[in-house]
Amino acid sequence: MRQVTALLAGLALLTLAGCGSMNPYPQHVYSKPPSERAQSGTLDPKTRPYTVLGRTYYPLQTPRGYDEVGLASWYGRDFHGKKTANGQIYNMYGVSAAHKTLPLGSRVRVTNLENERSVVLVINDRGPFVNQRILDLSYGAAKKLGTVDRGVAKVRVTALDMDPGPAPERISVAAVKRYQVRVGAFAVRDNAERVHRRLVGAGYPGASIAMVSRDGQVLHIVVAGSFADRDQAERVLEALKREFPTSYIIS
Repeated sequence: MRQVTALLAGLALLTLAGCGSMNPYPQHVYSKPPSERAQSGTLDPKTRPYTVLGRTYYPLQTPRGYDEVGLASWYGRDFHGKKTANGQIYNMYGVSAAHKTLPLGSRVRVTNLENERSVVLVINDRGPFVNQRILDLSYGAAKKLGTVDRGVAKVRVTALDMDPGPAPERISVAAVKRYQVRVGAFAVRDNAERVHRRLVGAGYPGASIAMVSRDGQVLHIVVAGSFADRDQAERVLEALKREFPTSYIIS
């Protein structure tokens, strides 16, 4: 009888052990089951659960320790100028990526295992929602990694830390006033880059391009430089008026 009792007890322990090992929320996909997350009251937008195509994803609470190998794709013009999951405007020419479960704002190193190129970027969007793919790169990031032509490449994604965001500027009120010579606003990025190259070639190394969104349209603003002195800005404006007659000063 004791042997039978012991056998039954052993079977019960094996059954419990087996049930304990069947975790429906693997660490690389979910951080907590829905019931536990509801009790914890976690509402941080960086790790908020979301549902896509009928499937709910539960982002990790921290990027610490994340290291995974898989396939990376890239996305570009169809999403250019639209909002990402963290509210930023997606810039296909920038360096960023989308991931299903890393906290938004995670800083990661992505290495192309086919050519050993690597880039450090920030996760600012969600995706890709395609089987076997773990990362969706911006066009700019894919270009640095050499994956644009192939479309999909095998990569390693290693979490570094959380992006602290831009540091607050400690400047005096007197230093705030700046004058910029605005040369033009372009809906097409290529046109803005063409004008930017002409300005740099003409001796304006401080020329830059800024992206703004107005009434749902993305514009690329080209300025010839930023100046602390109004007279200097006036001289630059006068020099550019012949080639760019619609230029003007903003402050």
